[in-house]
Amino acid sequence: AMMEVGGWGTDTIVEDSELGLRLFEAGYIAHYTNRRYGYGLLPDTLEAFKTQRHRWAYGAIQILKKHWREFKPSANRLTPRQKNKFVTGWFFWLSDAMGPIMAVMNIIWVPVIIFVGVTIPTIPLTIPIITAFLVNILHTFILYRTKVKATFKEILLSSIASMSLQLIIFKAVFDGFIKDGLPFKRTQKGGKAKKSANPIKYESILAVLLLIAFFALIFTNKTGITEIYVFAVTIFIQSIPYLSAIIMRMLEVYSIKHQKS
Repeated sequence: AMMEVGGWGTDTIVEDSELGLRLFEAGYIAHYTNRRYGYGLLPDTLEAFKTQRHRWAYGAIQILKKHWREFKPSANRLTPRQKNKFVTGWFFWLSDAMGPIMAVMNIIWVPVIIFVGVTIPTIPLTIPIITAFLVNILHTFILYRTKVKATFKEILLSSIASMSLQLIIFKAVFDGFIKDGLPFKRTQKGGKAKKSANPIKYESILAVLLLIAFFALIFTNKTGITEIYVFAVTIFIQSIPYLSAIIMRMLEVYSIKHQKS
């Protein structure tokens, strides 16, 4: 079956996922089993974790660019359900990539509110962001609780780990649309990863800017305009992924010191 659909792909860096899609396009089906056939190693460091997710997200965009014609309504090599599963998988990366864009837009808008006094467009800049955040949190809690039987602590830490990757996913999606043929960067595992000086430099900058914007809106809203408070809450929510990256870095540093002691 593998040779029938063209063999192992070399034009993407997520060759296993791309092969699976080609098999589906050829009419094959897949069967899921929760039986574990092998064990793997987690990334050694936060930098290695980010490298892994960049590869996954960048590769997903490579597949999207290569196979997009098969997802048109007129295409019939995939079933509607298969199309839906792949599109929702890609939407995860694309929606995460929108986070930094919206954050920067809102940071730029804050001085306009404070110094010019222009009322914010509440619905497009607040409601979608708050709704998406609440839905994501609820979805994560239900999924981890029912499918993985995770504890509340495990769910919280998993959410922090996932949210901390928002900026690197944005970069991966951006790279995927404008760059072709980036090399496969292997995820460092097994305790031999090089420690990065500051793997969260840009996440820290965004976190600080968003928190400054949040407190600036709160303390300058002398007339108590509800829309401004809602906008401030939205900006705080937007800071959570970058604060999560800082927490991940703190946990990493603590773990390194604990191992040495």
